[in-house]
Amino acid sequence: MPHYAVLGSPIEHSKSPVIHTAAFEVLGSAADYGRFEVAENLKSWLESKSNFAGFSVTMPLKKQALDLAERADPLAIATQSANTLLRTESGWDAYNTDVFGIQQALKGFKFSSVCVLGTGATARSAIVAMLEAGKRVSVWGRDSEKVKRLCAEFEIDFVEKLHVALSQPAVISTVVAGALDDQLRGEYKGVLLDVVYHPWPTQLAVHFSTGKVISGLEMLIWQAIGQQRLFNGHELDEPLAAENKMIQAVRNALSVPK
Repeated sequence: MPHYAVLGSPIEHSKSPVIHTAAFEVLGSAADYGRFEVAENLKSWLESKSNFAGFSVTMPLKKQALDLAERADPLAIATQSANTLLRTESGWDAYNTDVFGIQQALKGFKFSSVCVLGTGATARSAIVAMLEAGKRVSVWGRDSEKVKRLCAEFEIDFVEKLHVALSQPAVISTVVAGALDDQLRGEYKGVLLDVVYHPWPTQLAVHFSTGKVISGLEMLIWQAIGQQRLFNGHELDEPLAAENKMIQAVRNALSVPK
């Protein structure tokens, strides 16, 4: 029986076990999926788990996951973070399915430019996702020096004022829940993908009540679908045969409407 799990800290409230268990059931797989609290020393921890076929990786381990891998896909290299590890004969292969998850969460929404809020690993994935989609990308963050370095690296625009960032046609917020609450004013009319999904709605989502708001659960679902493709021997851009049924089962398990 193949064993999989999600690693990170804090991990207690992760929805990944619910998502992947529902997916494996639809596929008729005997695989199981758990969770482990891991805050540091990922390489040493993995050495003690030789019976696992792969892992989902969340904060604060995404950079460590990339660094310890024998091989990494181009998206993991571009974002400098990996959220998926697959065991091979020679070690670990690292992948980033967050880029795929962000692109799928925003699929069908029309906008030409987008502002990313934040400077961490998920922000990097959002930048790469939107650049690959042909969007004009800018970044806002609380640490202006980090923002400037990020913008210089990707050759994108730096937005100094939060209200300007929130007024863009589309916004992807990667900041933690509540971090912007005391700075929010008025209503915004663009598209918002807030990677936070608990508690929901966030105050940021409330201020986009006249726009189009996507919960972070959409990104979470789709990055997990990408992982399922990889877990089952497919390429990231290669759908599974029962994928539509699997997606619906995941939505039902999370009580998320289509």
